Amino acid sequence: MADFRMFQKAAAEGLSAATAPKRKAMHPSAAWFGSATVAICLSTQPLHAQTQQQQDRIDRVSRLIVTAPLCRGLGMAVDSDLPAKVAAGFKAETAKWGVPSGRLEQLAAASADRQGKLFAQDLDTEEANAKSAAQLRKLSTILLGYGRTCVEATSDPLFSASIQKPAGFDLQVAATKFADSMLEDGGLASWQTPVIQARGDLMMVAGTCRAVIGKARSDALFAEFGRSDDARTRDYYLKSFDIGLDDTDRQFNLAQCNRMINGFRGRIARGGIR
Repeated sequence: MADFRMFQKAAAEGLSAATAPKRKAMHPSAAWFGSATVAICLSTQPLHAQTQQQQDRIDRVSRLIVTAPLCRGLGMAVDSDLPAKVAAGFKAETAKWGVPSGRLEQLAAASADRQGKLFAQDLDTEEANAKSAAQLRKLSTILLGYGRTCVEATSDPLFSASIQKPAGFDLQVAATKFADSMLEDGGLASWQTPVIQARGDLMMVAGTCRAVIGKARSDALFAEFGRSDDARTRDYYLKSFDIGLDDTDRQFNLAQCNRMINGFRGRIARGGIR
């Protein structure tokens, strides 16, 4: 009977990523099952045939394990003991397959490596390309697809006790909220209108140029454009201002600062139109 230590390691590392900063939680490492380990397995284990149905099951379990951290990000409850429970359940499920344990470990390792790479590549690519409304919708669509995988997990025998939806769970709302959390610092979240984006940019300039334009003018810009009754919008303005204050790499002169300030003021006056 297979030990599936490598399979369990994949689940453990995937779940631990969910406790890291959000950016890392979105991208479980594609190196959970290193190519060197897989190569050793391939060279030392004799090949034994498994059915397509069995391969599909291995891939499904790998996909659900890789997606588990994102399920938590979508607001689902994910059991911290999921790795051990899935590994034990998978061992019991595959005991009757008649496939040698070494071969099963090899297949599980290769499958988890592949699914991890697909997961990371999908999200890395779309987040990096999210610069327009259409691209933002594409990122949300990808997150929605992974969200459906999470919903699928809640009815899978190996995962249903470890991944659970909260009452009244709305996948569309959860996926949009998660996409926004990835993009809001850059002003690209669904709720950030062109005016909000322009005001955030102006707040960044007010921070970056503070030493050049002086405290009084920087404070005046913040008082005029950095306030909002909406807590989420206000937090975005504050973060933008802080980013500007922390930016010591770019040194603008007074003419450059004035040009940026006037440009963003004009964009705000035009309703965010560039």
